[in-house]
Amino acid sequence: MNRIKPIPVMVCSLAMVALLLTAVKTMAVVTTNIFIPINGTVFNPCNGETVTFSGVDHFTASVTFDGAGGFHIATHDNIHVTATGSLGNSYEGNQEDTNEANGRFGFEQTFVLTFSEIGTGSAPNFEQHVLQHITVNANGTLTVFVDNFTSNCRG
Repeated sequence: MNRIKPIPVMVCSLAMVALLLTAVKTMAVVTTNIFIPINGTVFNPCNGETVTFSGVDHFTASVTFDGAGGFHIATHDNIHVTATGSLGNSYEGNQEDTNEANGRFGFEQTFVLTFSEIGTGSAPNFEQHVLQHITVNANGTLTVFVDNFTSNCRG
């Protein structure tokens, strides 16, 4: 597995979740529905190609606070990107995921996601794996944000 170079797609979504939880914990229900432009580069370990992608993440989230420091959060991402590799190959990537969590301020959450890049010609398909972890202290402050991105061949 090889390290993906810049920070890709899911960082925006997880950052939005953290902001929702830390910024508005006194409100009963908060709903977000936004389109996030995304772009960056990743490494295709199958052929050594640098792949430049762009697209959009349609991100929705609903956070319900119970008034006693607890919350329920539901998020949904629908992502579509197109990409061009340094060897002239074309790719398309789609990912959709839904996450839910219940907690109280002073929580930790780990997210594991896989994003497929599909070659539109003879280019080899590959996957990007995302492992992210956040910790929010009892005051609602984001204290830890760790991400790890890797990729591997799918053939």
